[in-house]
Amino acid sequence: MFEKFVNGKINSEIDEIKNFQNFSKGNIIKSKLSEFTKNYLLSDTEIIETEESIADAINKSNKLYFNFTIRPKWTLLTFLFNNFESRPPNEVLTKLNCFPFYKFYSDSISEFINENSPIFVTKTEIATIIGLTNKAIYNRLTSDISNVKIKNFFLQIFLLKYANVSEYNLESTIPFPFIKIFIEDKSYIDLLEKFNNVKSLSGDNEISLKDIIKILTDKFTVVESDKKHVQIELIENIKTGEAENKVIPKASGKKQDVKKSETLYSQELEKAVKSDENKIQIKENEVDKDESLINTLFTDKHSEKITENIYQSDIIKRVRSFRKLENIKTWKEASLHLKEIFKNNSVDLYNKDVISFVNILNEHYKKSE
Repeated sequence: MFEKFVNGKINSEIDEIKNFQNFSKGNIIKSKLSEFTKNYLLSDTEIIETEESIADAINKSNKLYFNFTIRPKWTLLTFLFNNFESRPPNEVLTKLNCFPFYKFYSDSISEFINENSPIFVTKTEIATIIGLTNKAIYNRLTSDISNVKIKNFFLQIFLLKYANVSEYNLESTIPFPFIKIFIEDKSYIDLLEKFNNVKSLSGDNEISLKDIIKILTDKFTVVESDKKHVQIELIENIKTGEAENKVIPKASGKKQDVKKSETLYSQELEKAVKSDENKIQIKENEVDKDESLINTLFTDKHSEKITENIYQSDIIKRVRSFRKLENIKTWKEASLHLKEIFKNNSVDLYNKDVISFVNILNEHYKKSE
């Protein structure tokens, strides 16, 4: 059912671009493409010059939209960071522009970046920010919980099925797994427990907004027996880096293999995957007393690249910096030191060796904190 919905959205938007005389920003803005697809094309896609490339972007956009709607925290962390533990702040801010709803996440992350001006933003930091935002949402939802609050809370989930807000009412239904995953993504364990206590509510049931309200307000007694069943298998473990390339399998009721996407989101992410395959393994054996602990985190080859790209090929600068890092105990202190180094040496923050350097240091300090 929902694969049909997603493919229907993709096909209708591809039909829309066939009317384009050219693929200018103006035509994209004036088109009948969805708000999400417009944001995706204008904010987070490389220059689009052909109908084939824009059709591919529309495909990815709609699958990203589906995943973001159902589990926003997982999708944000996957989309923003892919296989990296940290990213340049400007890149994170640019990617956030893809998401026109659930703005409380984007606003919280942007506020953190603007207030702290970090040289790199870590996945751990963003996960913490999203977690705190979810706690604030939970407090607002459960404090004097009401029908209106619950309706607004699940609005985007129901809009996956209903094209307009005007069609969304108490009788509107959605597959229960969508509700379950949405709540799990926010770690609202007590709310999920309310649904789990309804024994007749199985994984393939559709559930109405009316019953959702009853369950969350502790007024639900009996689950109606004539609920429609949806034969659908949700993707529980989409591979990292493919949030915009995966969607639910065919609604056949049988398990099906989901083919790995042949293309990644961008050339940069493709390079990131290749880089991750060659990620340096930190030695677990005892460190030589005459060797800096920081220095042992890197191979000789990587150390040479670090010296070249971060310390202007000056070994003395690198040694002095590593000595300072040796005495630093937290990532926050280390990032301040690196920020100064990067600024003074005009370091390219998008260089793969620089990114790998920061990720390895970040992991090192997280283990010791």
